Formats: sequence, structure tokens, C-alpha cells
Amino acid sequence: MKTIKKLCCVLLVFAVVMSLGVTAFAENKYENSAGLTPVDGTSLTFKKFLIIGAGDNVPNVTFSYTIAAGTAISTDTSSNTEFQVDAGVDADKVTITDTTFAPRATTYTSVQTGDIDVTRQASDRATGLTADTGVEFETSKGEQYAVQNATVDFSGVTFVEPGVYRYIITETASTTNAAAGIMHDNDVDRVLDVYVTDNNGTLEISGYVLHKNESNIAISSTMGSNDVMSEGEPLDDKTDGFTNEYKSKDLVFKKEVVGNQASRDKYFEFTLKLENVGNENTFTVSIADDNDPNTTDGNADATSGSNNATITANRGKENVLTLTSDASGEITRKFYLQHGQSIAVRGLPLNAEYTVTENAEDYKSTGASVTGYTDATSGDIGIVAGNNKVVKTSFKNERQGIIPTGLFTIVGPAIAVILIALIGIGIVLMGKRRKEERAE
Repeated sequence: MKTIKKLCCVLLVFAVVMSLGVTAFAENKYENSAGLTPVDGTSLTFKKFLIIGAGDNVPNVTFSYTIAAGTAISTDTSSNTEFQVDAGVDADKVTITDTTFAPRATTYTSVQTGDIDVTRQASDRATGLTADTGVEFETSKGEQYAVQNATVDFSGVTFVEPGVYRYIITETASTTNAAAGIMHDNDVDRVLDVYVTDNNGTLEISGYVLHKNESNIAISSTMGSNDVMSEGEPLDDKTDGFTNEYKSKDLVFKKEVVGNQASRDKYFEFTLKLENVGNENTFTVSIADDNDPNTTDGNADATSGSNNATITANRGKENVLTLTSDASGEITRKFYLQHGQSIAVRGLPLNAEYTVTENAEDYKSTGASVTGYTDATSGDIGIVAGNNKVVKTSFKNERQGIIPTGLFTIVGPAIAVILIALIGIGIVLMGKRRKEERAE
């Protein structure tokens, strides 16, 4: 019995010792040589800018990001010109929220105060790209931009030493249909430096700096960071986020009527089907000139008329001004056009599939045959358009008849000639008879 009691005491003491050991380890996990009080990271936000064309709506698109430790930079001991930068710690514990843009989001036609990254330069474009094909905010072309914020959360990270900790934030490609038209920066990475300082024995996060490149940080006269590169110039690559541009195409389809028996007042029914345009995206339909040289315009009536030439089913029909795709990224809508009228749909993604069909009724219909509107009536809009901004297609309806030659139209002129001749003869005979009567 005494043996059992002794064994229990030994086990109890061992358990207490192990408990103290574990506790000591937990407490010393973030210890540092100077006895500073560690600090948990806070959070910051950066901006995501999305440039869109004149007259376009903001697409429904989401951007995601990853974060990893950057490359450490040692102090240049020979010249003391470069400040030490440490690789970011616990990058796997840092989280970044997605940025999602939605149709009808607020847009700006000029750079707003405090927005930096959207002011793109030619040097920011990927090699071989131009202002038209790369990322650049061109106000002269009526472009606009929307902005959303992403939050970087460092609350799961504990810093135990003062210094500059470097992380790399990378933008990942979007998987939505609109992504086919999303242009990225020359560099999809941003460098985030976290400045941790000693405030009377307690560490604190004194600042975050986001910039485009892994620039060196110069040393100040007091051997601290100087916020300049080793060349002595300010860190001119500081930025506030990422910028992308949504490149799109427009679609115009036109109606023309020809023939000596064709009605130019008649309204014809058209069906437009769009596929691969992204779920719940919104597109503007133009039926009139908006006096903006940067947009594509249509020319049609808001509501079809009720003239005798138009069948009952096509009378009083509305031409909508907005198209919204369903959850599968498709749209089907009917439009109504007379001779010379057209419909324009703006801002379609580059991989959109379009099909335009017409109910020609008893007219002969030929697609893609109107002068200047000879693109295919269906296809992949990016392929059909090529380097052009607008796909222009059409339908030409013809009703040409041969007017039959009736008896009256053929004989009538001859009878008139004969009558005139007979009248003339009668006048001559009457004159001759009067002369004879006078002679008697």
C-alpha cells in the first residue's frame, strides 16, 4: 500500500514538473534578447482599381490575392547604405479579403484625391502592349474606373523584434467570364513592408508601406531607415494597390429594306442571344446618339409603331435599354426595327458568343449584307471584331416585284393617237365642206 502511495506521489510531482515546463515554453515562445514586449499585427487596406471603357458598365468580377514572405536584405556593412530588411514572419497566418466588383458600381471619370495606382504610366505596361491593349487610364477616351478595398489582416502574426518585415502580395487570376477581358499590370506582385519599432520597451506597428518593387531602403544618419533607395531618391514606387482594365467589345445590328414593293415603315422582329457574358452582368443598349464620341450608338424607336404595314404581334413593342444576364451567363431578348434603324449593345466581354436572327416574314432576308455592316450575324465577338472595337452586322430585306402590263396601259396610248388623228381628219373635212357650200 505504501509503495502505491509513493508511486502516486512520484507521478504527481512529474505531472507538475511537466506542466511547468509546458507553461514556461508557451511563455517564452515570443521572447527576445532585449526583453521587449512582443506585438501582434494589425490590419491595413489596399485598393483595387478597375478601369472600364466609355459607356460600359462595371462587370461582375472578383479578384483574389495570396501573400508570402519576401526576400531578406542584409545590411551593407562595407558602405552602410542599405538598411536590413527581414523576410516576413508567419505569412501563412496573414489573410487577405477578396475584392468584388458588381454591375452599377460607382465609377469616376477623373482621378480622385488619394488614388495613386490608377495613374498608370507607359512603364507600367507589359512588354509589347500599348495604351489600347495594356492597362492605362485614358480620360481622353472617356474611360472611367471603379475602386474596391481589400483588407490585409496581420492579427495572427506576432513580431518579437523591431525591424522591417517584407511580404509579397500576389494577385491571382479571376475565373469569371468577364476575366477574358481583364488586363493585368506588368507585374502582378506588390511588396509590403511592415515597420515594427521599439516604444520604450514595447514593440508596436508603426507603419505599412506598399510598393511595386523590392527596393532597397537607405540608412539614415542615425543608422535607421531613411525611406529612400540606395541611390538617395525617394521611394517613388510607393503605391496604394493594384490596377486592372476591362477590355470589351460592342455589338451593332442594323436593318435595311429594299425593293419596289417593300415597306420602309414596317417593323421587323429581331432576336439577340448572348452567351458567356458572365452571371448577372448588366449591359447598356443604345437606341439614340448620346453625343459622346467615345461611345457606340444605335438608332431605333423606344417602342415600335402600329402602322398597317406592321403585323399585330410586332406593334407597340418596347426596345429595352438594359440587358442583364442570368446565372448561366446568357441573355435572350427581342428587338424591333424599321428600315435604317439599328441597336447597339455596349461592353461585352471578349469571349462572348452572339447570335442575331430575324423574322423576315414574307420578305427575302440576307444577313450581313448592308454596306458597312458586313460582320457575321453570329460568332465569338472577340474573334469577329479582331482589332476593332465594334462588331457591325445586319439584315437586308427585299421585296422586289414585276408590275404586270394590263390591256389599258398597252392599248391606251394607241387609241389616243387614233382619236387625235380622227379628230384632225374631221376638222379637215368640215373645213372642206364649208368651202364647197360657199362656192355654190
